[in-house]
Parts: sequence; C-alpha cells; structure tokens
Amino acid sequence: MLHLFAGLDLHTGLLLLLALAFVLFYEAINGFHDTANAVATVIYTRAMRSQLAVVMAAVFNFLGVLLGGLSVAYAIVHMLPTDLLLNMGSSHGLAMVFSMLLAAIIWNLGTWYFGLPASSSHTLIGAIIGIGLTNALMTGTSVVDALNIPKVLSIFGSLIVSPIVGLVFAGGLIFLLRRYWSGTKKRARIHLTPAEREKKDGKKKPPFWTRIALILSAIGVAFSHGANDGQKGIGLVMLVLIGVA
Repeated sequence: MLHLFAGLDLHTGLLLLLALAFVLFYEAINGFHDTANAVATVIYTRAMRSQLAVVMAAVFNFLGVLLGGLSVAYAIVHMLPTDLLLNMGSSHGLAMVFSMLLAAIIWNLGTWYFGLPASSSHTLIGAIIGIGLTNALMTGTSVVDALNIPKVLSIFGSLIVSPIVGLVFAGGLIFLLRRYWSGTKKRARIHLTPAEREKKDGKKKPPFWTRIALILSAIGVAFSHGANDGQKGIGLVMLVLIGVA
C-alpha cells in the first residue's frame, strides 16, 4: 500500500502525516467529548462505577466502528463534489482539510473546557460546508457547485429531525410511565435522585432490573456513537487521502 504514496515529495508527505495526526487527534477529542453522553446516566444513578463505565463505552464504541459499515463515512466525503476534491492540487486540498480539522478541534476543546454538551457532528459538518463555500468565493465559482446540495440537505434534515424524535420518544415514555404508575407509590419514586433514594431505602444502587436497563441503554448509546461518529473519522481520512491524490 505504501507504493501509492511513493510519488509524493517530502513536503507533501510530511503534510499528509500531519493531517492524519490531526484526524486522530480530532477522534480522540470526539471520544472524551462525547463519551459522557453514553455513561453519564449509569454513573449518576450509580448503576456502574465510573471507571468500568468508561471502559465499557470504549469497547462498544470500537465495536460500533468495526461493525457499523461505512455509510456515514461516505456521507462525509460526498458532502463536497467529487470533481472539486479530485481537481484541486495537493497543497490546496490539504489546506482545506487542515482548516476544517482545526475549526472542529478548537470548537470541541472549547465546549469541553466550559462543560457545554455541544455536538461534534454539527461542528464537523459546519466546517465542511464552510470550506466548500469559502473555496467557491475564493475561486469565483458558483456556490451551488461548491457543495453536494442533495447530500447536504439530507444531512441537515437528519440533524434537525433527530433531536425532535428523541424529545418525542423520551417525553412519550415518561408520560406512559407516569400514567402506568398513577396513584401508586412507584410514581413518586420516578424523580428521586440517587442520594434521595439511598436516604429513603438505604441502598446505594438502583434495583437489579433498573440497573440492567440502564447498562443496556448505555451500551446501545456507545455502540451507536461508534457506528456514527467513529465513521466520521474514516470519512476524514478519506478526505485527506483524496486531497493529496
């Protein structure tokens, strides 16, 4: 495989290695930035110890990347027109990749530092759209030709719909639980904090089946995060390699 890069000069080769290092750094930031989404509930409710929960999240994130296919990775690549990626020079392509990665890394580090639960996916997609539009303005080409509009619109649609779907499902589920337990002692326990539950029952951990449900949900979130966000790293590597082609 290394023979594919035999024709690169030293300067471009070093930039390629640096760009790949930036991709790995972005993925590492994405990991410690978004892993909390999977493990926050099981740690807060004391269903799992924090160290074990993080290890579990790492394992199932990896399995998500390994078994989740490549559809998300291809979606990242196809946001920019293929002709744009193939017809630009190596230095130009790498400059676009560095700009995109730096923007995403700086934003993710900033939101992590201030404890803001911002989405790495929104950041990366916005950065890709930004470099496409900036390239169009700098080269005098049409803004419409700077992006794969159908793909961008479909991704935008998913970003808008997904929080709404989550809101409806979560709200509907808590509504059904409250109705199911209406007039019983269990209803008053739905909103107990772990500290309040321990004070009332003398038990540090939630009931067995509740723990199982919490752990399974955390596993599902971790696997889904790997299958989705982990593939974005694969898409970024593809963009880097296309940029130096």
